[in-house]
Amino acid sequence: MKIITKFIIISSLILLISCKSERKKPELTENYSLSKQEMLQDFDVFKSIFTEANAGLYKYRTKHEIDSAFSKNKTEIKSNISYREFYNILWNVIDYTGSCHNELTYPDSLDNHLSKQKIFFPIPLKYLENKIYTNLNYENIPVGSEIVSVNNINSNQFATSIAKYVSTDGFNKTGKYAKIETDWLPFYIYLAVGKQSQFEIEYKSQNSNNLQKSTIASVTYKDFYTNYNNRYSKEFENKLGKNYSYKWLDSINTGLLKVHTFAMGGPETDGHTQYATFLDSVFTTLQAKKVKSLIVDVRGNGGGNDPNDLLLYSYLTQREFKENTSAFTLFQEIPFKEYYVYDDVEELTNDLKKEHSILKEDRYYQNDTFNEVWKPQSNAFQGTIILLIDPYVASAGSLFASLVKSDENTIVIGEESLGGYYGHTGHIPMTYELPNSKLRLTFSIVDLEQDVKELSDQKFGDGILPDFKVVQTHEDFINNKDIQLNFEIGKIKKL
Repeated sequence: MKIITKFIIISSLILLISCKSERKKPELTENYSLSKQEMLQDFDVFKSIFTEANAGLYKYRTKHEIDSAFSKNKTEIKSNISYREFYNILWNVIDYTGSCHNELTYPDSLDNHLSKQKIFFPIPLKYLENKIYTNLNYENIPVGSEIVSVNNINSNQFATSIAKYVSTDGFNKTGKYAKIETDWLPFYIYLAVGKQSQFEIEYKSQNSNNLQKSTIASVTYKDFYTNYNNRYSKEFENKLGKNYSYKWLDSINTGLLKVHTFAMGGPETDGHTQYATFLDSVFTTLQAKKVKSLIVDVRGNGGGNDPNDLLLYSYLTQREFKENTSAFTLFQEIPFKEYYVYDDVEELTNDLKKEHSILKEDRYYQNDTFNEVWKPQSNAFQGTIILLIDPYVASAGSLFASLVKSDENTIVIGEESLGGYYGHTGHIPMTYELPNSKLRLTFSIVDLEQDVKELSDQKFGDGILPDFKVVQTHEDFINNKDIQLNFEIGKIKKL
């Protein structure tokens, strides 16, 4: 996995001739620089694209707030700023708009160059109860040690500075800090503090209040990834199981259905067919046994393919429903084609004209042909649903979780999801390449409102909030204990 390419694999960079200078750019390295004029041009292109093509740009902030964010960050462009600092200026605006489908990625050539440099933080981390802990025995620093500071940056400030690079729906913060635990950690740290030859760590060992110090050398990304694959929490994470599974919990006469992704393939694929057969078998068994409660564990579910999320929900609800109550995009013809990366312009345009065919107030709304009414399955579950979520639940995963929470027979346990409760901007991702920096901007173009009830505990801009917030503690981490599932089981025993 390449460090700079965030969530998607980017095709090889083709060096183009600058529109302004007519000179060929050198191969990108960490010393690659842009003139102020080039950065201003890229910023203006970025603003134009984001303003005219991003249907969710003003979803959580007013136009005045977004315009102010553009203006404020543009003034930060100076002649002497680095490529990384220019990235951060763009990202400040992107992050502020609030969508888990927003991405800004380095070019492949710079990605490849940086990944081989010994500039990255070497230790996988855990973020627990607003503190950072080591997730590996590394040199003289034991696993489970509390990080107090890194390079004289206190742990709270350090966590905040690296969490900003995770894009979430609305005003969610939980998902940002959870992603510190992933293999994107060294890239986030690089973006926050730049390349480092070493890191000075202040820490407290487990069960000790004594402050200790250690200086550790930076590593290549490959070396970090080796450390990440040996992380202490991997044993616990592997217990979550494969993509989907079902088992019977005899002790509480309850079924446990795990669906950790919806990426099984679209409706015409073998993966979807196998998944659909699996679900029907599970719910036929639950109906035959007259089971009264069911645990549905979607922790880690970051989304996937339609209609896998809706199909599962059709086995859990008693109501007719749609994927969304409205969905719109701002265009049918792709704007700024000269910066658009992929060659599906004609195909995408035709698809948008078919699906988003209703023009109303300068928006192209989805027609009912592509937003069918779903009915509950004949063997749909009718008992109490205990839904288990975590900060990684997003996109189709959070859409599913929001539908389930909206029903009255559901108890939600865990932590706030990264994806939104009332809606999100998703469905169709588009990627543009800025002309001078070659940074690639990716965002989804369809803004949709999910078919959920308004709930008193859910404010606009929230992720899915649990009815019972249950988080892993440091002790749970050290003991590889699934406190959330154990809480669910305890809750069922009291029903």
